Amino acid sequence: MKSTFKHAVVALDHSEASELIIEAVPHFKEIGTKKITLVTVVSIPFTGERTEFNTEKYSNKLEEFKKQLEEQDFTVETDLRSGTYFYPPTEILTSADEHDADFVIIGSRGQSKVQEMLLGSTANEVLQRSRMPVFLINIEMKQDENNPDERKLVINRPLTSVLDHVLHATDFSDTAYRAFEVIKSLDEEGKIKKISFIHVQGHHAIALKDPAAFEQLSEKSREQLDEMRNELSDHTRNNSEIIITFGTPGKEIVNAIEENDVTLVVMGSQGKGFVHEFFLGGVSSQVTRYSKIPVMLVPAKREE
Repeated sequence: MKSTFKHAVVALDHSEASELIIEAVPHFKEIGTKKITLVTVVSIPFTGERTEFNTEKYSNKLEEFKKQLEEQDFTVETDLRSGTYFYPPTEILTSADEHDADFVIIGSRGQSKVQEMLLGSTANEVLQRSRMPVFLINIEMKQDENNPDERKLVINRPLTSVLDHVLHATDFSDTAYRAFEVIKSLDEEGKIKKISFIHVQGHHAIALKDPAAFEQLSEKSREQLDEMRNELSDHTRNNSEIIITFGTPGKEIVNAIEENDVTLVVMGSQGKGFVHEFFLGGVSSQVTRYSKIPVMLVPAKREE
């Protein structure tokens, strides 16, 4: 799966989160993004009466965002999609298909400023259903330093150096290899400064009972990771490391993010165990929920 990231569809709901996303978009130049399509979905409730719904404020805001990004030398289009009970995740992905985008950018929170560590429903559904890579900007709600009684949304880790240290989590599934193809695409353009590979030896009972078998399993995993590392450029290969650990995969990956100053996670959206076409794997779900840095999820290959 060779991927470019020249054209992004950026999902906006004109909440406080949208302002943060627009401020972050210029940093996507680092991965080669040149064109942006801004999409907003307005779901109009059915009232039973013939009334006109005014979408002018949404159009005006999109134009404001467009001018802001054009000043950063992006080519920008806007797509305001409104209709009775329009479903935002479906419309966002339809827009991405219609505009022939390479990937989707979305924030983990939008209009609903929930305090729990939960993905917003729109972001979650986009991650579930997308047939193209999705770049999730993790947005947290923190106490306002200037007003302790107020909370505000913030991007916990700025995207200023998003490719300084990329973590590729793999379980050697087909989808994980598709994610690795994305890594190689970025590496071919010399954009990655450092990469770490992580494989978690999870749920192997034999390893708990037989240390020798566990060592053998770890050595096999290391060989597979070495083979992957050898497919990278000399520069990236020389600035790489391999992490093999044992435990609950999602937890171990999040721990590795925090302990190694990782700036971006690239992984498959499902692992070896997924059974449903629109199913976000348990490991990727955990990582997207608890990671404080951006996550790029690459979907499984699906039938058209």
